[in-house]
Amino acid sequence: MLTNPSIESLLPRAENRYVLAMLTARRARQLTAGARPTVESETPNHVSLAGEEISAGTVVYRYGKWDVVIPEHPRIIAAREAAEREARAKEEEELLEEQSRIVRQADRFSDEDIFVQTGITAEDASLIAERLIAQIEAEERKAAVEEVAAREERTDDAADEGAEAGDEPAAGAEPGEA
Repeated sequence: MLTNPSIESLLPRAENRYVLAMLTARRARQLTAGARPTVESETPNHVSLAGEEISAGTVVYRYGKWDVVIPEHPRIIAAREAAEREARAKEEEELLEEQSRIVRQADRFSDEDIFVQTGITAEDASLIAERLIAQIEAEERKAAVEEVAAREERTDDAADEGAEAGDEPAAGAEPGEA
């Protein structure tokens, strides 16, 4: 319960009790997540600290939806970045291990042994590879054509919007009539 500062003393800073409670709770969550306090205080309670910030006027309620960025504590930022770097390093290590495992397996078998095991000839494998490459190239060309068409359509739409915004005669009016 918020006792210092009292809810009654904070009510002029918000529209009603509900808004005040939501503002205090949101700020307390931000403080818990590592946001820096905007006032000096000895209280360890984040709800009371949020109330003190509202009372001091450093945290205010604004009507409407705002995308507010609250700076985090540098230690929290550093810990998050360290965890991200560690996760990336672990993923890279796992990827390298997987690649080396594949290379080791491929080294155990010669190309002819692999073809014999799968039941296809080297010529058939070459033909499959050529067809696969041709199909991929065709899909890439199709995607490029679609991208160009979409870009032209966006350009046409922008030109149409610009023409609509210009000084055009009213619909059904003869040129020269206003």
